[in-house]
Amino acid sequence: MSNAMMTRVRDQLPAAGTRAALSIDLRPLMGGWVNYNENSTGINRVYIDDWEGTPTLRVFGASRPAPIDWGEVAGAAFADGVGGREAVGFTATYDLDFAQVLLAGYLNKRLLVLDAYSMFTDGSGRANYFQRDHFYLP
Repeated sequence: MSNAMMTRVRDQLPAAGTRAALSIDLRPLMGGWVNYNENSTGINRVYIDDWEGTPTLRVFGASRPAPIDWGEVAGAAFADGVGGREAVGFTATYDLDFAQVLLAGYLNKRLLVLDAYSMFTDGSGRANYFQRDHFYLP
């Protein structure tokens, strides 16, 4: 494989041969994830489902008295390498009326780490910001 077709050694398939184009198994990510921090000001809950091989997310933002439902979006799943089969991470983007939020999540042992990058698009002058939350499956 030429360097024009890769950015790292990890981009190469194992020497044993080529991998058939298989979808990534989303089961490790699927379920209703709950924030470890009950007082988080970020995301309260995340539901991940499999919709025809694509991760589908439904996020609830932390708010009192009730969480805010962001709705459902499709994401992209990632394995731990080009020969990988199980999902270990995902990305998804929410285009809200006032902001765009890029979510990047990954599994770390038995918890889900979720990074949220919020970029305000409403001219409010609010600074873009980053927040990380940690989730578990009850």
